[in-house]
Amino acid sequence: MMHRAGRGLKLTNTDGIRGAKVLVVGMGRSGVAVARFLLRAGAKVTATDEAAAVLASKAVVSLRTAGFRITRRSETARVDWAVVSPGVSNSNPLVRALRRRSVPIVDELDLASRYAGGPIVAITGTNGKSTTTALVARMLENSGKRVFYGGNLAPGRPLSAALLAGPRDYYVVEVSSFQLERVRWLKPKVAVILNITPDHLNRHGTVRRYADCKFRILDRQGQDDYAVLNRDDRLVFAARTRGEAEKHFFSLRRSSADAFLADESLWLSEGRGDRGKVLSVGELKLLGRHNVQNCLAATATVRRLGVGLPAIRRTLKTFTGLPHRLEHVRRLHGVDYINSSMTTNPAAGAKSLAAVATNGEEGGVRNVVLIAGGREKGLPIAEYVRAMRRYASWVLLTGESSKRIARELAAIGFHRYSILPDLKAATIVARQKAQAGDAVLFAPGFASFDQFRDFEARGEAFRSEVGRLG
Repeated sequence: MMHRAGRGLKLTNTDGIRGAKVLVVGMGRSGVAVARFLLRAGAKVTATDEAAAVLASKAVVSLRTAGFRITRRSETARVDWAVVSPGVSNSNPLVRALRRRSVPIVDELDLASRYAGGPIVAITGTNGKSTTTALVARMLENSGKRVFYGGNLAPGRPLSAALLAGPRDYYVVEVSSFQLERVRWLKPKVAVILNITPDHLNRHGTVRRYADCKFRILDRQGQDDYAVLNRDDRLVFAARTRGEAEKHFFSLRRSSADAFLADESLWLSEGRGDRGKVLSVGELKLLGRHNVQNCLAATATVRRLGVGLPAIRRTLKTFTGLPHRLEHVRRLHGVDYINSSMTTNPAAGAKSLAAVATNGEEGGVRNVVLIAGGREKGLPIAEYVRAMRRYASWVLLTGESSKRIARELAAIGFHRYSILPDLKAATIVARQKAQAGDAVLFAPGFASFDQFRDFEARGEAFRSEVGRLG
């Protein structure tokens, strides 16, 4: 049952939700989805959001017919517990006020994990989460399984949306550090950690705290569960001692891993020294070494669930990626325009740039006109700046971080850059700089919130500007 405020929070079945007074903080995708579930389960749901436009949205208004209420006095609302959006940090004044009143706080994905009707595959890391989540789901589907996939993935559905749908064999979810920060119940059948590079330090403070949030995905696993870890990432490999799950590894360098790269092919180690070739790198549709790593992670994951090589190979040969992740938008006058708006940190930007630059005709290197920049998150940018010097024929900078990047480029002797007022201007200049055989890559390397609602709106804006080019 649900216990009253100050006595902790325990979930056993949805009967325990009936009659509970629940405050939902943040009415984005996850807030709307969890509110629907709670209302259906018989809870009395009150919600709040700092944005008046969100509370007036069609999705929120539609909930009112089911007894849903909006409160303007959330700090003093009489509630038994609260579901807080992952985007709302523990330092938020409302969260602090709720905790002072001993109101139990849970996360939408964590709550939903208690009610999912099948095993959960949870995937986290700094970069590659969405692609790997989609790959795992597609491999399971190609093996004949019924799959829900979503979670933090965008575009996608929160896990609580699955609770109002039909049963699935597996629930494959992308999980962010924000969601893991408050977990108390999440216990994946398979937990995957792809990599750790600095990100979200404006919320977590240090890389150590950020990494520790990621590693919480392992803590509730038991001996009958599995963890799939990046053997090449020092921080991730160090987490192999956490939790009780059976540990498995993927690697671009070590043939001792369960899934590994050797001789430009993906391989599986089947134990007792046996090796099985999956397919060659040239057969993949996805670009870049980072995506080879994602493919290895997905392969190692689904093998733990008994998926055979035919389904794995079929997926790897046909999967072309997700929107805003190295997405080919258009070829105009021999120039490829590529949208990688999802690169919201410098490490991801560097990988995207390397992937496009090294994918020229017949495997050669091609010139890349790069559009980069966005909202600062206080992250180190040296890796991305070095990649610009190595791979970019010209760099066009926009957004809050543009002057900082320009200073770093000038400091290493790279002067082929321009600062532009917005994405429209940068796209026009990119058209002028690029020649037949080149690529124009939009890989911001920073968050979108200085000029756009989110990375999806930013990517759609780039698509629109490219579409206007003549």
